[in-house]
Amino acid sequence: MDSEYPKVGNVITENEEPLVSLSTVSEKIKVFPYYFKHQIPGAINDCYLREGVVSKLLQVANQLPNDHYLVILDGWRSFATQRALYETIKSQFETKFDTEEELLQHLSQFVATPSKNPLKPSPHYTGGAVDLTIGNSHGWLNMGTDFDEFTEKAHTLYFEHKEQLTAQEVQIRDNRRLLRTSMESVGFRTNPEEWWHFDYGNARWAEDSRNRPIYFGIELHIKGEN
Repeated sequence: MDSEYPKVGNVITENEEPLVSLSTVSEKIKVFPYYFKHQIPGAINDCYLREGVVSKLLQVANQLPNDHYLVILDGWRSFATQRALYETIKSQFETKFDTEEELLQHLSQFVATPSKNPLKPSPHYTGGAVDLTIGNSHGWLNMGTDFDEFTEKAHTLYFEHKEQLTAQEVQIRDNRRLLRTSMESVGFRTNPEEWWHFDYGNARWAEDSRNRPIYFGIELHIKGEN
């Protein structure tokens, strides 16, 4: 990496791990580049994460039941894609709030402000945030909502707290529980508002785990590109 990252005290926190493609790392990890397939500006037809994050995902995948696998929906995210998502989601909420301050406060629960500042990058721009679900021989497991559905039902523990669950809701709860506990068991941070989002090594993870962040913003350089 060409950038020189700042020091925290006398400790350089960026460890310069490369971004690694997830498309061929394991038969138990499949990629479905959601934003590329939905033609979001800047999105690419693959999913990349920091090398250390990929190692942890391999641990998760290998501890899943035999016929289960991880489905990676998004990993490292370009500044252009983050900006496009931010503006799209912002437009969905603009008419629901009286002030810009209220709008931005609500928006911050669902999408990070796009930033290239190495001290304040959006989580996905670090390569330390991943959106994913689980599949098996019958397809993707039912998690109760679609990916990127910004409702209360998408909150990670919604079905843990809901009373009098139906049989289908019990299955949804157990599916989310499998994803959450598997990811947490190797050190990922859960996002309370989004059942699909997990962090490792970035600022959100550091705040929750009382560690220093180890990943800052990074650009993706693919061989053969100018």
